[in-house]
Amino acid sequence: MDPILNSPEARQGILKTRAASGAPLVLVRLAEEFGVSADTIRRDLLALEAEGAVQRVRGGALPVSRPAPPLRERLQASQEVADRIADAALDLVRDGMVVMFDGGTTLARLARALPPLPRALAVTPSPVVATELLARGTETILIGGRLSAFGGISVGHEAVAAISDIAADLCLLGACGLDAAFGLGGDDADEAAVSRAMRAASNRAVVLTGAAKLGRRARHRVCRCDELDLLVTDAPPEITAPIAETGLEIRHV
Repeated sequence: MDPILNSPEARQGILKTRAASGAPLVLVRLAEEFGVSADTIRRDLLALEAEGAVQRVRGGALPVSRPAPPLRERLQASQEVADRIADAALDLVRDGMVVMFDGGTTLARLARALPPLPRALAVTPSPVVATELLARGTETILIGGRLSAFGGISVGHEAVAAISDIAADLCLLGACGLDAAFGLGGDDADEAAVSRAMRAASNRAVVLTGAAKLGRRARHRVCRCDELDLLVTDAPPEITAPIAETGLEIRHV
């Protein structure tokens, strides 16, 4: 072991840097990497949680969620994790299906990566996602309504009513938070209502989200974990274990 890692300040500095980059902190792996006991790493994570740098979960800790930038900035930024998650979900969308797409960067990248689906029907409240789908030759219904400032999707009573009138095979949802006890959640009430309507209108529901959103309770519940069918995420099994215990299938990328 590097002698410097005997210092709690040195270890915690490394862990804080990793958390700031968005990486989950897995207790067992860190103990092996640093050559210290699991209890030592657990104390480090307790200290970082007290500083507000991480949120402890079983098996380690997650970065504290920060307010996300506007959708326009997120779309322009490098999104390696979003690309990996989108690629892992490509096989879920098949020609001939009716598929509802949520908004957000991961769903936009999934829409961009899909092959032509001439017999499918896509439904989305996101103009960005709709443009990507249409450019690939997929028949697309853009749900209308007031555009939300954060997610860039149509919201409001008319949007919810229009979604409720469609019978879908599959809905693909983003997440502001996904917690084993609370379920899938959104920080904006109107956006959460649209996601809830998409879930209710679909036979199967899949959540696409990165590790930083797991273990976080967003403000407004969309649905419980047992009302979802699949989670596609870059989080390691140690972090997703509480969610897996709800019965939700998990696909790791």
